[in-house]
Amino acid sequence: MTDTEDSDTRQLKSVNRAFQIIGYLHNNGGATLSEVAEALDLPASTAHIHLSTLVESSYVVREGDIYKTSFQFLRIGGEMQDGMALYQAARPELDELREMTGEHTNVTVEQNGYAVQLYKSESPESIDDEAPLGEHLFLHSTATGKAILAELPEERVNQIIEQRGLPPQTDDTITDEGALYEELDTIRERGYSINRGEHFPGVCAIATVIVSEPDDAIGGISISGPRSRLDNERIEDELVPKLMNKKNIIELKIHQYE
Repeated sequence: MTDTEDSDTRQLKSVNRAFQIIGYLHNNGGATLSEVAEALDLPASTAHIHLSTLVESSYVVREGDIYKTSFQFLRIGGEMQDGMALYQAARPELDELREMTGEHTNVTVEQNGYAVQLYKSESPESIDDEAPLGEHLFLHSTATGKAILAELPEERVNQIIEQRGLPPQTDDTITDEGALYEELDTIRERGYSINRGEHFPGVCAIATVIVSEPDDAIGGISISGPRSRLDNERIEDELVPKLMNKKNIIELKIHQYE
């Protein structure tokens, strides 16, 4: 066992430290050497070595005394997004669905027990939680997340609950395991999920799962907007038929991008 390895998880400390620095720079919009050293409790010389290495690898840029994360992350994320069949198939359909409904539309994928936003088509007439692309959201508190959970094997759902828990995001979030399983049964029966302010106050969303994509992720699509506009009558009479139609089209189109 070397000094750079953690005795319990056998992780390289230098790699963990590099990602801690990247996270700190990102969260603070950049920082000086002394700020990084102080925040992460590092000797200035050690912080300088890490930052210099990250600059040399082009994942961090230096502007005067300020270090910032670079657009390398945008390039990597963009290439991942463009390479996904689900994204390619869903994007034009969600744009059209946004025009049809006047509400935001969204596609997410499940990764590592989270719902990750892959694409969002925003309507100027609607509202949502304003989460950025790539944001990792709790599956149990979002419409797409619950739709995805309803499709996963029970063993996998149990793993996610054990790993991520059921933390409240609002007063309406489902935080009881039994209640969540009852909700998932309902979603399976009707084919779509509803999120009434469970992730963000005042926002309602409906979602359904996408099951035929070839990517190594299961996804879901949603329509979201203010709770005052997404009442039960509109959901059942207008939004669900349009959402399910797009689900069928996306699942058919996906195989064109394999």
